[in-house]
Amino acid sequence: MRFGKPLLLTRRAVLGGLAALPAACVLAQLPTNPDVVVIGAGFSGLMAAKTLIARGVSVAVLEARSRRGGRTYTESETFGVPYDWGAAWLHSADVNNVTKIVQEMGFKTVDEEEKEVWYYIEGKEADDDQYAAFNDAYEELWREINAYEETIEDGWADKSVYALSAPDDIYEELAHYRIGPFEAGEWTDKVSVEDLLTQYGTGVEWMVPQGLGAALMKYTADVPAKLNTQVAKVKWGARNRVQVETSQGTLDTKYVIVTVPTDIVADGTIAFDPPLPKWKLDAFRRVPMGLLDKIALQFDKNVFGEDVRLQTVYARSEDGLFWDFLCRPFGLNLVVTFLGGDFARDLAKEGDKAAFEITLDDLADVFGTAVKKSFVKGHYTKWSLDPFARGAYSVARPYYNKMRKQLAIPVDDRIFFAGEAMVPERAKGVDAAYISGVRAAKEVL
Repeated sequence: MRFGKPLLLTRRAVLGGLAALPAACVLAQLPTNPDVVVIGAGFSGLMAAKTLIARGVSVAVLEARSRRGGRTYTESETFGVPYDWGAAWLHSADVNNVTKIVQEMGFKTVDEEEKEVWYYIEGKEADDDQYAAFNDAYEELWREINAYEETIEDGWADKSVYALSAPDDIYEELAHYRIGPFEAGEWTDKVSVEDLLTQYGTGVEWMVPQGLGAALMKYTADVPAKLNTQVAKVKWGARNRVQVETSQGTLDTKYVIVTVPTDIVADGTIAFDPPLPKWKLDAFRRVPMGLLDKIALQFDKNVFGEDVRLQTVYARSEDGLFWDFLCRPFGLNLVVTFLGGDFARDLAKEGDKAAFEITLDDLADVFGTAVKKSFVKGHYTKWSLDPFARGAYSVARPYYNKMRKQLAIPVDDRIFFAGEAMVPERAKGVDAAYISGVRAAKEVL
């Protein structure tokens, strides 16, 4: 998952990035009546539990999936090399709390800044003037976004990026794709200008060849978690106690930390008795899950050119759709294709075969028919169809950026909340998950 401050695109450069093996789950007997129940064994939930356990608090971590990590997940079975399904970047790595964790776990990091960026229009590489036009359009859109900050500070209302500056040509259209589906996970009519301005980025972008998810699961491997345990209801009407009803029975506890994606609270998948206050539910509904998916394709040889190690290709097909291809991460014969928003939701319903075919068709327009002949296998994340994710990361709707902070406010000093959606300056990234998990634990303490 990617986002960050705007980067000037150059025509040539080089580098690498992708993933590694998940840490084994800790098998341990959970306390029957713990002091705290943490709902969700994603990175945020595991960090909350790790912080509490270090202070001697009894904690039960409940996870609906058969694995830990949530949207921070590395596996090596699919391609025989580490592959991050979700989070793969250390955004603002120079100030990111997670960078030190990754390094302490002995994982290498790779600077992404010098990667090549190519533009293709209907199978033909852009000329120098077109490269300049693409770069200018992206920089100009960011200038308009930054200039609008003073308007918001003067008391004028937030608006969507699309309402701020609708695209007039293919150059401006790609700028909207990059800021919208390829980064925010939604088309720009659903992306808040204020939300973008709130998020802080230094432009230092690092990747983890062995897998960002693997590093974080290694760091939290000492935290026990009960898998295949779906929470149905949180009953907090009784004074001083909370009952957590699950598919494996009911736990009695003092405090609960909820770390699931926003849509799962918003749509009532986890029920609360009594219901959460309206102000709280409104926040979850106004900061829903955006979608950024990956279609990863593996080839039996290098079909991209001997001089290519890491390359981003923005390619516009004949039907007007832009693709974002990350070619040969870490020198591997892979392409990781990024797609987001409604197009990604619709394509996920078509299934893997259809998704691989359309991706290969447009990739072949850039690199030739050898791409199809050398194709080995693929993987499609389809986060929108994952009942425990519903998307990739949160996107505050226009006018509702301030509700990110509202998401984090405890209810009755017994129900606490954590997750990437709740740290406005770092939203969408693993750093936000870390910060919010530790913060929620400290609030409980």
